[in-house]
Amino acid sequence: MFFLTVTVVSRLSEHLGADRYGTFYSPGTFDSMRRRLQYLWLALIPVVPLVAPLAFGALASLRRLPRPWLALISVFVFLQVIAATLTPDPLVSVPLAFLRAAYTVALITAGFVLGSAGALRPALIGYGVVAVTAFITTLSIYGYGPQALGERLAHPYYTSVSLGLAGTLGLLLAITWKGGPLAWRVLGGGLSLGLFLWSGSRGPLIALTAGLLAVLATSFRIQWKATLLTVGAAAALVFALQGTQGSAITGRFMENALNGRDAFWTDALDTARAHPWGGVGPYQLGPHLSTQYHQGDTNCSFWLKEEVYGLKSCPAIVNRFRGAWLIAHNTAFHLLGESGVIGLSGWLALMGALALAAWRSGDPLVNALTWAAAGMGLVDNPTLLPNLGHAELYWLASGIGVSLAHDRAVITGEGVPPSLRLQSFVPFAPLLACILLGYFASPTWWERIRPGHMPLPVLEALTLPTHLRAGESVTVFMRVKVAIGHSYRLTGLACGVEQNCELVLQKTFSDQTQEWTTLNLKGLPAGRYKLTLKLSVASPGISIQRSLAEIQRVIRVE
Repeated sequence: MFFLTVTVVSRLSEHLGADRYGTFYSPGTFDSMRRRLQYLWLALIPVVPLVAPLAFGALASLRRLPRPWLALISVFVFLQVIAATLTPDPLVSVPLAFLRAAYTVALITAGFVLGSAGALRPALIGYGVVAVTAFITTLSIYGYGPQALGERLAHPYYTSVSLGLAGTLGLLLAITWKGGPLAWRVLGGGLSLGLFLWSGSRGPLIALTAGLLAVLATSFRIQWKATLLTVGAAAALVFALQGTQGSAITGRFMENALNGRDAFWTDALDTARAHPWGGVGPYQLGPHLSTQYHQGDTNCSFWLKEEVYGLKSCPAIVNRFRGAWLIAHNTAFHLLGESGVIGLSGWLALMGALALAAWRSGDPLVNALTWAAAGMGLVDNPTLLPNLGHAELYWLASGIGVSLAHDRAVITGEGVPPSLRLQSFVPFAPLLACILLGYFASPTWWERIRPGHMPLPVLEALTLPTHLRAGESVTVFMRVKVAIGHSYRLTGLACGVEQNCELVLQKTFSDQTQEWTTLNLKGLPAGRYKLTLKLSVASPGISIQRSLAEIQRVIRVE
């Protein structure tokens, strides 16, 4: 895979030359080896994400950013560090917050120095390699027959959602490649389209929609044919595959179920209420996501079976940090849980200013990547660093947007100093931040404005013991009287005095369930817990998990 990428990049660089992409460190012309290294780095980011931190070298050029942007970035970093000092474990949180903020600034600076959206084109090669790897992996697992089309795409280190987003970004790169070789655009776009469809992920569909709308808004006269062709091809393939065994995958695009995201959002917001100002710290929200993280687990899980990686089980060092990569599947809710109100305000202000810079740059690719990431932020965390190249590409594109907007301000300034014209970006940052916050937080207010009234259900417990043995599962008798035509989710959380909440029960009830039902409570370690049984609507809409009925008990496990 690595050598395939190197070979393709070398051939493409010889065919196209440096002018197609721009230069990395300065606008001057460098030798062929330097250009090839630049192309190789950008192409390898999706394939080998570990090379992305080489962007830290761009911090040497930080002073090249306009002064208003330096001021905004300084405030952003300051807010992240201040928020980290207010977390439960500041000695861990402060270095992590500073490192993540510095990584973000480094990528923005690298993008600013790149200065051209064409510099991101080699990433299309990387996404093509990811697509080929995913296709081969899936076929090797499920067989080379048509039945493989009924399974979601698999990859050694990409999730199905990440594969869908990779397909989205690859499509946007191919569509906006004005004047590029048709063969490369068709090949890269075709592989990306297959990646997007076979992944069966709905979050990337939001990203693709937002990205295509941004392309049309910024270059309707130039890119409308490629955009409409992509939409038509995707729609035709979806309808064609509906009649095959792949309908189980393509049919997911028509669903609107949250797949447990409402519970993730509720956990993140509950964590933010407990730690409102600084959150719990970067990469430390995972243990607070009760439906994803289980205290009693001693073995983490990989993307594929451990045998595929030549392992008998998850290594202990990896299992220890298994909560670091768990996310709340919402940009604002996750950042609020990790960095509180203080840290979230810095992130939103920076993202709002960068979105405005992207719009003022007028570049189709920069706007497509910016708004695609913002759109998907409602149901995922595509801007969270480090990532599989998706977030890195977003922040690089944001830096390019700042550079292009700066150049455009100089050209249209009519003698006005660029620093004065660029200052008009900063006052709009709070406005854009509020708009982004309103969009990301829509699950909290969408349910309130939906019409209709639903009768409150009744939750009853016939047996609910208060003394248990450690590790022992207990059978309880529950009854739920619910409104006709609705489904409800019963969730049981056991919260210890010095531990995070543990999910001990989860079951869905329909309107046919009216009799007493036996349910099993998962065993717990020794300690004192507050057991809460919550009944909420299993809503397919965009809304957080709201408790409609509760039963609470204090239990002792010995």
